[in-house]
Amino acid sequence: MFQKIKKYFAATDYWMLCLAASLSAVGIIAIYSAGYDPSTGAVQNYYSRQMLWFAMGICIFFVVSFISYKKIIRFAPFIYGLGVLFLIMVLISGHIGMGAQRWLGIGPLKLQPSEIFKTIWVITLAWLFMDFDDKKFNIIKIFKKSLLLVPPFLLVFLQPDLGTSATYLVIWGCIILILGISRATFIIALVLMAVVGPVMWTHMHDYQKKRVITFINPEHDPFGAGYHIIQSKIGVGSGGVDGKGYLKGTQSHLRFIPERHTDFIYSVINEEFGLIGGSAILVLFVILLLRIFQTGTRSKEPAAKILCAAVACYIFFQFIINSYMTVGMMPVVGIPMPFVSYGGSSLMSFYTMLGLVNSVYIRRFAGAEE
Repeated sequence: MFQKIKKYFAATDYWMLCLAASLSAVGIIAIYSAGYDPSTGAVQNYYSRQMLWFAMGICIFFVVSFISYKKIIRFAPFIYGLGVLFLIMVLISGHIGMGAQRWLGIGPLKLQPSEIFKTIWVITLAWLFMDFDDKKFNIIKIFKKSLLLVPPFLLVFLQPDLGTSATYLVIWGCIILILGISRATFIIALVLMAVVGPVMWTHMHDYQKKRVITFINPEHDPFGAGYHIIQSKIGVGSGGVDGKGYLKGTQSHLRFIPERHTDFIYSVINEEFGLIGGSAILVLFVILLLRIFQTGTRSKEPAAKILCAAVACYIFFQFIINSYMTVGMMPVVGIPMPFVSYGGSSLMSFYTMLGLVNSVYIRRFAGAEE
């Protein structure tokens, strides 16, 4: 047993782990700055909590890595059912905060099951599509593959959390596109999206509609719905090329940027470290994504390839949405930046995903033991 664990430690993809840890380290540094009050010198304890979650994330990474991804995928139906059960519990007895019912209280901890379900969704997609036969998807196959999407999407949408529910749909759609669909099916899907769009608009909450309208014209309501985006853009722009310096950001420390330790952490980084700091984050994400895709392409197992593709798509999608959101190129939808934004559920969820990828990396060669 000890020899096997030692073997797994030696076979771990430490490049991938170091890239993720570097992003988390930058995130902790930025969260510390976001909670710093220059008038009193006091610092909110968000950064210390994030450090604890980061340490837990590393532990989870290794624990998941040592378990064969094949065994985990085999239990996907059970894991999926458990995840849906937790989402139902959120709607029944979840903690309400900031106008949404998204958290479950477990002792002194508050977990966000919708974030944890992202990992469950990645595992589910690997199980759902591992029977792919190289034939392009038609509308009937897509309908069958969409049945498991409906429960988590609706349950999270009703919290309400449009941003997170949309990630389930987008990652599912990305896997469909990667595997291939026929031209006729693609046209039908576009028509359905055009029909469903107005229906979803009528069921969106007022604040969600305001976010979309604000995205189109943030200056329409500069002190209301457009305030977040305008102040974030000022912070990013004022950072210039090399930034104002660590702990010297005015937009963040004077509390102009809202949710600066979570949704708008990238604004804090760009204000204090400038274009150079923002570009460094981009480079780290690009290299991390390439590393994940490389692991997937080297694997011989279809399920492993889909698993790695789903994880990479999740990281890419959330990074793009969050970074574009801070400069007004996307609506404010409350999607955190992977590994960087404050939040224990999100951080541990993404380190669990990397643990799954590392499990594939360790067993990437044909005939590898489970």
